[in-house]
Amino acid sequence: MHRRMVNLTLDSLDEVPRRCRACVFWELSPLCAEAARDVGEPAAEKEAWLSHTLLEWGGCGRIAYEGDAVAGFVTYASPKFVPRSMEFPSGPVSPDAALLMTAYVNPAYAGTGLGRQLVQTVAADVARRGIYALETFGDARGEAGACLVPADFYRSVGFKTVRFDPRYPRLRLELRSAIDRSVEAEEHWAPGDSVEWFKLDDVELDKFFGEATTGRNRIDRPGFQHDGEL
Repeated sequence: MHRRMVNLTLDSLDEVPRRCRACVFWELSPLCAEAARDVGEPAAEKEAWLSHTLLEWGGCGRIAYEGDAVAGFVTYASPKFVPRSMEFPSGPVSPDAALLMTAYVNPAYAGTGLGRQLVQTVAADVARRGIYALETFGDARGEAGACLVPADFYRSVGFKTVRFDPRYPRLRLELRSAIDRSVEAEEHWAPGDSVEWFKLDDVELDKFFGEATTGRNRIDRPGFQHDGEL
């Protein structure tokens, strides 16, 4: 079945899982997020955040489709647009990096490489903007109900720990070295204005990231918190 990626926009925001649509864990500070929940307007706050970030920074998310079905999504931005990033003991995010906020894969598509495709799509997009590093906060315990992706998943796709924390380590993926090693590969991966995508295999990922991924223990189901609800 054909797999494609589309930009996360105000028009496509309602396509993400319902629980995620109303979640403002990343988009607001803890105090503001609590206030939004108290007045029953977290979905409106998420829409306002997306509108502001799109206008001021540009694309900040992708939705993956398998045929007509939503298979997963990913969100990312400059850390200055992500108040929650200042709350982690392993922070702050380095000034030269974009922040990968969270990702989700529908359990029906676990083990298909979609989790790694989502990360690679973000890497290609930020590299086109002249940002050659991605950082993120992983969940060392990988517990259900959290809004963070398991740290082991990030390590499986090339992220390295830059600041240890027993619960929320900060991890980093260097993009410049991979792109410098293979300009042709970078151009091939860059989604540009197209919303079409394709299935990556281990050999193709090796070309982009410049390191072996074949034989790694795959963890292709980031974002356990959503219980597969689409």
